Amino acid sequence: MRVRPLDSEKHLHLLRVSRRQAPASMWIKGAQVLNVYTKEWHQVHVVTAGERIAYVGEKEPLTDEKTEIVDASGAFLVPGYFEPHAHPFQWYNPFSLADFALQRGTTTLVSDTLMLMNLPFAEIEAMMESLMEHPVKQYFWARFDPQTGADHPKFTREGIKRMLEHPLVIQGGELTRWLGVLNEEETILFGLRHTGDLGKRMEGHLPGASWETLNAAAAAGITACHEGITAQDLLARLQLGMYATLRHSSIRPDLPDLVKGWLELGLPWSPRMMLTSDGSTPPMHRNGLMDGTIRVAIEAGMPPEEAYVMASLNPAVYYGLDSEIGGIAPGRIADMLLLSAKDEPTPVAVFANGKRAVQDGKLLVPTVQPEWERYSFPKLDVLEEKANPDWFRLRQTAKTPVLHMANAVITRLEMEELPVDREGFVTLDHDPQLALIACIDPTRRMRTAAVLKGYGSDLEALASTYTASGNWIVLGRDPEAMARALQRVRDIGGGVVLIDEGIVASECPLPLAGKLSPAPMDEVIRMAETLVERLRAKGHLHLDPIYSILFFTATHLPYARLTADGIIDVKSGRIVVPSLPLD
Repeated sequence: MRVRPLDSEKHLHLLRVSRRQAPASMWIKGAQVLNVYTKEWHQVHVVTAGERIAYVGEKEPLTDEKTEIVDASGAFLVPGYFEPHAHPFQWYNPFSLADFALQRGTTTLVSDTLMLMNLPFAEIEAMMESLMEHPVKQYFWARFDPQTGADHPKFTREGIKRMLEHPLVIQGGELTRWLGVLNEEETILFGLRHTGDLGKRMEGHLPGASWETLNAAAAAGITACHEGITAQDLLARLQLGMYATLRHSSIRPDLPDLVKGWLELGLPWSPRMMLTSDGSTPPMHRNGLMDGTIRVAIEAGMPPEEAYVMASLNPAVYYGLDSEIGGIAPGRIADMLLLSAKDEPTPVAVFANGKRAVQDGKLLVPTVQPEWERYSFPKLDVLEEKANPDWFRLRQTAKTPVLHMANAVITRLEMEELPVDREGFVTLDHDPQLALIACIDPTRRMRTAAVLKGYGSDLEALASTYTASGNWIVLGRDPEAMARALQRVRDIGGGVVLIDEGIVASECPLPLAGKLSPAPMDEVIRMAETLVERLRAKGHLHLDPIYSILFFTATHLPYARLTADGIIDVKSGRIVVPSLPLD
C-alpha cells in the first residue's frame, strides 16, 4: 500500500538520483546510520529525491545549488518513530497530538476513533482525511463497542462495516468487550470476521488473560495485544502467533519491568514486539511521546538498536507499511531523525517526507490547522436549571453503595452502613478518605450516586465532563461546593474544575465536546500538571487521577461502574443500584 502517491515523473526522478544522473534534493553525510534490517550502524551517505530516499551508501551524490547538504558528523540517524496504538483524545486532540509527535520524532500514528463516534460518519471521515495532510502520517482503528454499557447507533453491523472499509482505517479494535465474544454477540463477531476478510489487523485488550483465553482470542482473529504486564505475558502472546506490544503509559508504566523480565528469561528480542505509549494523559508527555518510551526501554536495559527497531520497522511490518516507512532504505519515504547520541532518542532534527520539519524542537513546516466549526459535536449542556446541591446528597435506605478504588481504574462495590444526619442523608465526617460521587446524565435527567473511597482526602469538590460515557462526574464532600464546581464547568463549556478551600483551585477548559482542548500540547500539559499537583496535595495516591475520572463510567473495566441507569456490575452486566431522577 502506498502511503503517499508516486507518479511516473517522481518515480523516474527517484531512479535517476539513485543512479547519480540527477541532483539530490538532500544529502545527509557523516552520520552513523542505523540499518534497522540488520541492527547495525554504518557511516554512509543518505540521499533523497523529493519525499523519498534514493540512495544509501558510500558514493557521493550528484548535487546542484538546490541540494540541501546536511553535515551530520558525529550524529546518529534513525527512522522516524511509529506509535502503533495512540489515543489522541486525552484532553489534547488529534491535530495537537500530531504537531507534538512531529516535534519529538514520531512521524506515524495509528489512532483510536472512539471519541469521534458522536459525529456524523461524513465528519469522522473528513477529519481523518484532513489529518493525512499533516506531515505526520495518521491512520486509525475501528471500534466495535462504545464502552458505556448502552446501545449506540454507530456500533451496529453497518456502522462497523463502514468504518472498517475506510482506507485510512487499518485495524479493528481495540477489542475491550471480550464478554461479547464469549456471549457470541453477532455484531462483535461480525467485526472480527470482517476485519480479517479485509486483510486488516485486529488489536486485542486482554489484561491478565490465561493461556486458554489467549487461544480463544487468537482463534477469533486477534493479531496483537498491548496488555501484557509481565514478561511471561509477552511470551504467551508471541507463542500463540500474536504481536506483543510493550507499553509504558501513565496508567500502566510497565515497560521497565517488561524489559527486565525479558532479560531474565534470556530470550532474543522478537521482531514481533512493538512499543507504545498507549494514550498517556498530558503530564506524562512532558517526557515526550515515542522518544520518551524508547528512553525508558533503553534505561531499563534494552539495547538501543532493539528499541529503535520496535518503534519503527516492527510496527511498519505489522501494518504492512514497511515498503514505504519504518527504515532508512531506498524507495522509502524520507522520515528520519538526527540524534546527538545512540542512547538519546529525542531528535535534534526531524526530517519528514524529505523536508527538514523540526530543528531543536521547533516546527519549521506548516502543519494542518483544524477547522473545528466544521464538526457538529453534540451539545454538551441541555439542562436549563442551575446545578443543585441536592443532586449531591445521598439518602441511606438499608445500606449505602461504596466504591472502593483498588487502583487508578479498578473499583469494587460494597454495601455498607454509614452514619447519617438528622434528615437521613449520609454524612462523611467520620472518614476524610470518603467522598460522594455522582454520575449525571443531563439528557435523560438522571443521576447515579455512591460514596467513593480512595480518590483523595478532604476533597471539597471536583466536576468533570471528561468521561468515557459523556455523562458528568462530580465528586466531593461538600454538596454546595460540588454544585458550584459543576456549574462552573458548564459555564466554561466543559472541562474539569477543582474547588478547594472555597475557591477554584484548578480550571481546565475542554470546550470541544467537553473532552478536548484546541490548545497546543504544551499548554494542555501545563493545565493538566496543575490539576494533578493539586490532587496529589489532597492525598490522591494512584497512578493517574485524570484517567480515574475518565474511567468511572467505562463499562469495560472491573468491577463496578457508574452509568445513567445506575451502578453496573461489569461481570454480570446487571444494574445493582438504580439511578434516580434529578428531580
